[in-house]
Amino acid sequence: MTKLFSYYFSETATWDQYFKLMILIPLIICCQVRELKHLVPFSFLANTVMVVAFGITLYYIFYDIGQVQLADRKMFNGWEGIPSFFSIVLFAMEGIGTIMPVDNSMVEPRFLGCPGVLNSEMSVVVCLYTAIGLFGCYKYGESTEATITRNLPSSEM
Repeated sequence: MTKLFSYYFSETATWDQYFKLMILIPLIICCQVRELKHLVPFSFLANTVMVVAFGITLYYIFYDIGQVQLADRKMFNGWEGIPSFFSIVLFAMEGIGTIMPVDNSMVEPRFLGCPGVLNSEMSVVVCLYTAIGLFGCYKYGESTEATITRNLPSSEM
């Protein structure tokens, strides 16, 4: 958010802490909701924004990807990055913390099992994150940032 505002208003480049404080109040209010059914509109909005962000990210990843040569890319960085990889993947799939209480509160639970909603949803999420990760590393190579969105051009906002 700081990057977006600092593009249009250069004096906000150092306002990172203020943006965090502005987001804190709506988050505290959302955390006071006792029933998950009241969070459905927020979940729908969050999923919509996430799909748009995936689309924008994939657009920039595939833009001029034909000019990249596979011989110029290092395909494996070593074993020391594997624990970090698994911690990032588990953090990205934190939705299990919400799915389990919903499954427990259902009269006829259908989230678990094969192929339940949980397995189907996690398969889609894994495929999306894998595609963005693989193609992002292929496009940007050694200059890939920790978050692929940091590699996106900031001059086209």
